[in-house]
Amino acid sequence: MKRFITYLGIFVVFSCKAQQTIYPLLTDTSNLPNNSYVKDLDNEYDSFVGTWKSNLNDKIITLKITKIIQKPLQKLDVSYYSDVLIVQYSIQDNNGNLIENNISSNLNDYKIISTLYSKKAHVVKLYYQGGQCQVGWGGINLKMIDSTHLKWNYQPESTVITNKNCSDYPAGGIKINLPYEPADIVFTKQ
Repeated sequence: MKRFITYLGIFVVFSCKAQQTIYPLLTDTSNLPNNSYVKDLDNEYDSFVGTWKSNLNDKIITLKITKIIQKPLQKLDVSYYSDVLIVQYSIQDNNGNLIENNISSNLNDYKIISTLYSKKAHVVKLYYQGGQCQVGWGGINLKMIDSTHLKWNYQPESTVITNKNCSDYPAGGIKINLPYEPADIVFTKQ
C-alpha cells in the first residue's frame, strides 16, 4: 500500500508539471491559463543582457539588465511564469556623485521589468513602477541598434502627488532622474 501511495504521489507531481503549457515570448498574456510559462524560446532577450552606459546632460546613466528565467507573475486572477528582463540603474553626475541607484545583487530589488517583446522591431517594452510615491511611472522601449548599442525611450506618465496622498512626499517635490528627454538616447554595452 505504501508503494502504491508513493507511485501515485510521483504520478500526480509529474502530471501537474506536464500540464504547464509553454508559450513563446511573443504571446499576448491577457488570456493565459493558470500555470502557463511564457518562455524566451529563441533567446531573444540575451542580446539585451549586460551593463549599458550613456552620458547625457552631465550625467552618467548605467543600466544593468538581467534575464530572469521563469519568474512567477500575477495578472488579475491568473498566475503564470515568464522569462523577463529586469533593469536596475544608477545615475551619477560627471564628478561621480551618486544621484540615484537601485543596482544590487538582489534581483527582487527592481523598478523596471519587461512586459512585451516585438521580434520584428527588436524592441523590448518595459514598465517602470516609478520612484518615490510612484512619481514617473510609465513605459520604456529598448530598441537594439546593433550588438553594442541600444536606444532608450522613456515616457513617464503625469501624476499629481501631494503630501495628502503620499505621506513621505518631500517639501521640495520629487524629481524624475531617469532620462526621458531627448527621445531615443543611445546606450553602449560595457
